[in-house]
Amino acid sequence: MSEIHEISGLRLAVQTNGAIGRGPTVVMLHEGLGSITQWHDFPDRVHAATGLPVLAYDRSGYGRSEPGPARYGPDFMHREALEILPALLQYFEISQPILLGHSDGGSIALIAAASDLLEPLGVITIAAHIFVEPAGLNGVRAAKERRDQIVEGMARHHDQPAVAFDRWSKIWLDPSFETFDICDSLGDVSCALLVMQGDRDEYATEEMIHGIVQRVPQAIGRFISDCGHVAHRDQPDLLIQEILSFLST
Repeated sequence: MSEIHEISGLRLAVQTNGAIGRGPTVVMLHEGLGSITQWHDFPDRVHAATGLPVLAYDRSGYGRSEPGPARYGPDFMHREALEILPALLQYFEISQPILLGHSDGGSIALIAAASDLLEPLGVITIAAHIFVEPAGLNGVRAAKERRDQIVEGMARHHDQPAVAFDRWSKIWLDPSFETFDICDSLGDVSCALLVMQGDRDEYATEEMIHGIVQRVPQAIGRFISDCGHVAHRDQPDLLIQEILSFLST
């Protein structure tokens, strides 16, 4: 069960597994339409498999956290990475985070790791975006065509599902967001890095992983077979295996 904590002036829903803040801690960052509960049992499985404490939270406007802005600005991922995430880690006294992010959450993890605000022990990304590409925009457009169906499904997980969907789809399709590109900052990521992506991801091409591995010498790239954008749903066992292998090196 999640609990509400006031962090950086925001009331955020947070779920923890294990003794948070005592040594290395996995901090999970959900996707653009995600939430704690949409990870399903994956936080529990990560905790059980690794023995590490795990923290997952709903970003503002998602899940059970307080409502966020009705619209995002083009810097919304940078604001999360450079303002909210450091405040959350400080609040829970997590000094050795291992950031695990999916999709937008993966991008946020990379932005944070490239900054001088955090010193994560490692970063694990699943389907992270490093720039805006046609495949991603086509995926958002396809989702927008199914808006009502998606919002209906999100209602089980979010207090404001329609607001969350519209905020996400509008910024991704806004011309002001076309310049989103974190490639130049990736060289500043100095921690261990595992980047994964489904081989049939409907929101990205292989260039997302290739682009990271080319710029971060210590990065390990893995394509997950028979897998779409939501790898923790399609291939959770393979993800756990990759995570365990990465953390044991």
